Amino acid sequence: MSLRNGFFMAAAVGILCAGCATTDRPVAEITRARTLIEQAEKSGAQQYAAAELDNARNKLRLADAAVEDGKNDEARARANEAAADAELAQARATSGEAKKAADEVERSTETLQRESERNQGATPLPSPAPRS
Repeated sequence: MSLRNGFFMAAAVGILCAGCATTDRPVAEITRARTLIEQAEKSGAQQYAAAELDNARNKLRLADAAVEDGKNDEARARANEAAADAELAQARATSGEAKKAADEVERSTETLQRESERNQGATPLPSPAPRS
């Protein structure tokens, strides 16, 4: 093999390797987004953050479609956006559940306080007279 052919061969291998590096499928990003969406669903995001959860699902669908079209950079971006939306949905769901629990504690505290006030205002029962 001549020096010239060796150079062309090395250049072709380099171009192929560079092309492979930029077309990696965003499997990790899509898997992460899918997992975060599932976690958000389990944490009650549908009740507290339905819009954010829907956004995450839609962006994951866009990421899947971009992979099918060979647009891996776009797929990676959409998957990362889906993951961020899912994390936001889960945070809002956690916040909603915490607020719900805090409201319940407040109602219980108010009930106990009214009960205590009612018991303090009641007249005590007379104690029985001592027997001789």
